[in-house]
Amino acid sequence: MNPVLEKDRETQLKTSYLTFLQAHEKEKPQDIDSMLARVNAENDYVMLKSNTLKEKQFTPDQLKGMENELSHQFQARKQAQEKDRFQEDYKQEVLEVMQQPSEETQYKQLFKQSLLAQLGISDEKDSSKEAKKEAESEKAPVEKQLKQETPQEKEQRLAKMKEFEQKHSFDKVYKLKKEVLEELKELNLTDSQREKLTKLEKALDTEKEDHDKQKKEEKSQNGFTKFFARNNGALSLKKRKEEQEIER
Repeated sequence: MNPVLEKDRETQLKTSYLTFLQAHEKEKPQDIDSMLARVNAENDYVMLKSNTLKEKQFTPDQLKGMENELSHQFQARKQAQEKDRFQEDYKQEVLEVMQQPSEETQYKQLFKQSLLAQLGISDEKDSSKEAKKEAESEKAPVEKQLKQETPQEKEQRLAKMKEFEQKHSFDKVYKLKKEVLEELKELNLTDSQREKLTKLEKALDTEKEDHDKQKKEEKSQNGFTKFFARNNGALSLKKRKEEQEIER
């Protein structure tokens, strides 16, 4: 029967060998520090192993068994950690997707950005401050110096809005725009800003009326075309019958 390892020496060996396994795992090519850490850990374990063998505190087979057991445990923990890390990363990706604004929300944000720029404000807080400043000074509002949109940024914004508008109906786009306008009405706007917002809303409503009128005309035209086609077909059939009677 193989002699049982001395507890203190057994702990030293296990600790030293695990340190070597960890250093080996963290070693990276071209990274001198990680290479030195692995070499030092390996040398420490080899020296401790050699001294213990000389002292005949356990056999080479016992040592080999200990190394195999620790290596297996180390790999098992590594795989478990990788699995947990993968699940956590996947969970994070799902959360990020869920937290991303919908297409409708993104479009509203882009449209709101456009309107705020036209009103000369960048957000609700700035609008409130501007109104308060005007009320206190009783002077004409001073246009806020906004961060100017670069031509490229403007082009990208318009392209995104156009892409959304092409994928959705006019009524859907109109509804989203009206929602943004209603949100902006809740701000503490100056008189000039509120007047400009009213004009923008009237222009949008006019566009909606024109769209509905055109849609109605197209529907009526389609109905007339179908009616004409049916009657024209009936007249043609009647004419053919009359011609057949004459031939007889």
